[in-house]
Amino acid sequence: NMVPNYTGDTLKLFDGNQFDGIQLVGTDSLTITIQFDSTMNIEKSKVYIWHNALWSLESAMTQSDLDSESGTYNKIVSNRAASAFSWDSSSFASEDVKFIRLSIKNPSDSSIRIGEWSLQGSVTFEKYVIFPQHVLVIPNTSLKLDYKIVDSHGRYYPSSALNQLVLWQTENTSIARVDESGVVTGVASGSTNITISNTAKTLNGIAPVSVVQDFKSEKVKPMTIRVILVNEDPMLPSGNKLHDEFGWHDPNALAASLVKHFLEATDSTVNFKIIKTINESVLHTRYYGKILTVPEYVQLLKEPGWPSLKKAADSGQIYFDYREFVNYYHFDDQRNNGDFDEIWVYSAPYLGMYESQLMGPNAFWWNSPPIKDGTSLTKLLSIMGLNYERGVDLAIHSFGHRIESAMTQAYFQVQGRQWNPKSTDPTPWDLFTRIEKDVPGGAQVGNTHFPPNGTHDYDYGNSTLVKSYAENWYRYPNLLDQFSYVNVSTWYYKLNEPLAEGNDQLGYLIWMYDHIPRYVGVTDGILNNWWNYVLDYEGAIELAKNTPVVGVIDRTQQVPAKFKLEQNYPNPFNPSTTIEYIIPQMSSVNTIPVHLILYDVLGNKIKDLVNGNQQPGKHKIYLNVSSLSSGVYFYQLRAGNFLGAKKMILLK
Repeated sequence: NMVPNYTGDTLKLFDGNQFDGIQLVGTDSLTITIQFDSTMNIEKSKVYIWHNALWSLESAMTQSDLDSESGTYNKIVSNRAASAFSWDSSSFASEDVKFIRLSIKNPSDSSIRIGEWSLQGSVTFEKYVIFPQHVLVIPNTSLKLDYKIVDSHGRYYPSSALNQLVLWQTENTSIARVDESGVVTGVASGSTNITISNTAKTLNGIAPVSVVQDFKSEKVKPMTIRVILVNEDPMLPSGNKLHDEFGWHDPNALAASLVKHFLEATDSTVNFKIIKTINESVLHTRYYGKILTVPEYVQLLKEPGWPSLKKAADSGQIYFDYREFVNYYHFDDQRNNGDFDEIWVYSAPYLGMYESQLMGPNAFWWNSPPIKDGTSLTKLLSIMGLNYERGVDLAIHSFGHRIESAMTQAYFQVQGRQWNPKSTDPTPWDLFTRIEKDVPGGAQVGNTHFPPNGTHDYDYGNSTLVKSYAENWYRYPNLLDQFSYVNVSTWYYKLNEPLAEGNDQLGYLIWMYDHIPRYVGVTDGILNNWWNYVLDYEGAIELAKNTPVVGVIDRTQQVPAKFKLEQNYPNPFNPSTTIEYIIPQMSSVNTIPVHLILYDVLGNKIKDLVNGNQQPGKHKIYLNVSSLSSGVYFYQLRAGNFLGAKKMILLK
């Protein structure tokens, strides 16, 4: 937090370059407050200011103590003089803090220019942690492992924090091998351990490795996103709605198709639910400064080739008034109250909407410039601008740019890294979007405009086969080196969609969205469910801070004390659902017989879902019953002395 508010790139203060900083004009004072996610130890502060200045440093364990200068508050440095364009530092007694505030005063004029701020402390490193902690590979495939260093406070540091040579080993090389750079290769089915140590053997780490025939990462539970649908589709004097008058698609049918295809593309993870439909009879578009009336718009549409509309668009004289729109419906108050999650607006051509627009005080680029003011919003609000002149594939395309905006912002905010698929040190997002054109032989999934084999915009119908590592994303963050050859036949939507303009584009986008991670856990501060950032960015940032790092096994956890059979989810479902159950430790035995059975409503056995011995712990079954008819079914768990059953509903 900075006072006065600064809207530029605050990371310039911490990028290691004292000549690339921040500047504020019109103020002689600046305070910068940092909140750490965990307690940090500091014993030195350095500043590089571009003018003579006085600076102070304060700390506390809570925001209220810092603001009130009470309780855990401490004034570490008080009005220390610093010379222009030189480092000034202060050392002090080692202190644990969660909040720290730097105050700078310019005694000469009303401007603040600071190049760098550095905090230093001492840590005691205790061990290495291998990521992922439980390594999963397939025979004859490889996985590049990462590791971090853990200090005495349980904080994680990158491997680069210590410039030390590390040694990798596996306990059983007939199961898995690991090379000197940490690449593990599956040899044969089974389990063993991987160890890492420095040459002095003062730091060590261990992780189990399982070589299995195949696996998928654990999915998050289905997400329901409540949508308000606004149809700018007024009734005309002819008795037709606007879309009928000009032979365009029914916006309600397009919206229903969007919901269906997102369920399909995300394996039922993203469940858009239209909770309210507003059939609007007015427009919220300004045409040369004035709100465009429906009769005026219809007359413009009747011009052959729409020259007036195109001229206005080219000159920036036609645009959708988002502030007026939000205030008209009081969407800001409703969003602040949590009444809905986002808005879809279906309108006609040249009404000046962006494909996606983000509003609110913390808004950022959302494939369009952010709108931070002009409403009472306190939360982020995403508004999708959709066009019923066009097909459902183009609407789904609009969400692709929203995904790109969300993930670019997430990696920048959490790691300070920009989107760069060509990077030699790529983030997972960089890897996901790689294409053959940019990284020959290294294509993965691609981006909204370019499939893996794309050579130009919208090249979804390209029949050239290229190598792609896309299928590994079903196992994220265990990104193996399996590959296949892909082209348009890989993703072409063979079921056909009458509301799509191109089944190659629709198919590619569904294929792309199906590979976006939707899994439990966190990797390097980013949730393994990327849809969280797309659908609730602020919630995702907070959730990531409180979500366990993926694969880190807490070996102090107690084995479950009793049996439990969970309700399947989703329920009702069509045609897939998930059943979870818990098996406790039974005296000294390692496994117990488990029988999970599916019955129809009359008690007739349909199939065995599980029939064999299983270890104590939490178990999960993915069930697909596409061959069954709609109705009520039961599943029953028999294990040890436990007998339990639950009801499920299949709705087709």
